[in-house]
Amino acid sequence: MGSAKTVGATAGRPRLSGSAGGSPRQEIIREATALFIAKGYAETTMSEIARSAGLRQSSVYYWFARKEHILQALLEENRGSLQVARALEPASEPAAARLYAVLHADAVQLCASPLDFYEFERVARSQPQNFGAFFEDYSELHRLASSIIQQGIDSGELRAVDPEAAATAALSLNEGLQRHYRQPLPGLRTYTADDVSTLSADTTLASLLRVPGKLPGVRTQAAALAAVNSPAES
Repeated sequence: MGSAKTVGATAGRPRLSGSAGGSPRQEIIREATALFIAKGYAETTMSEIARSAGLRQSSVYYWFARKEHILQALLEENRGSLQVARALEPASEPAAARLYAVLHADAVQLCASPLDFYEFERVARSQPQNFGAFFEDYSELHRLASSIIQQGIDSGELRAVDPEAAATAALSLNEGLQRHYRQPLPGLRTYTADDVSTLSADTTLASLLRVPGKLPGVRTQAAALAAVNSPAES
C-alpha cells in the first residue's frame, strides 16, 4: 500500500548532485514530513519535496506516485501503540496496568510522530478512499482499549463505566495533550513528551480505578509491561 516501489527496494535514482543516495525513500519521507509540519500537508507540493530532498521530481515519483502515498508511509510507521494494545489485550496481567501501558505508549507515539495527529485525521477525512487504514487502525485501538477496560470492570479493578465511552475519552485526552505538547498556549506550562504521556495515563486511570490510591502501583506495573512489550525499533 502506498509507494510506487516496495519498501525493501534498494536501488535509487541519482540525486541532483549526481551521487546515488543510500536511502532515497526515507529521505523523501523525512523531507516531506518537515515540509508538512512547516507548511501543512495541503500546501506542500511534490516539486517542493523533490527540491528539499535534493532529487529530481521524476525521482520522487519513482518512489511515491502521489503525495498521499508519502502520508500513507508515515501512517505505516506510526502503529507502535496498536502493536502494544494487540499484545496486552489478551495478557493475564492486571487490566489497570495493561490499560495504563497502552495509553502511555499511545501518547508517546503521538508526541513522537513527525506530524500532528489532527493533520493526519484531517487529510484522512478528506480522502477516505486513500486512508481507510487510518480509521481501521484507530477503530482497532479503540476496541482493544475498550476490551481492557471491560476486563478491569469485571475483575473489580475499575469502576463500572461504559467501556466504549471511557476508551473514547482516554484516547481523546491523548490527542488533545499531544496538541498542547506541540503547540502550547502562551502563558501555560509546557510539557515534555514523557510529561504528557504520564499525565494522560495518570488522569485516565485515576478516574477509573475503584481504589484511586493504587495508581502508583499501577504505574510501576505498567512500566514493567512496557519494557517487554514496546515495539522493536526500526
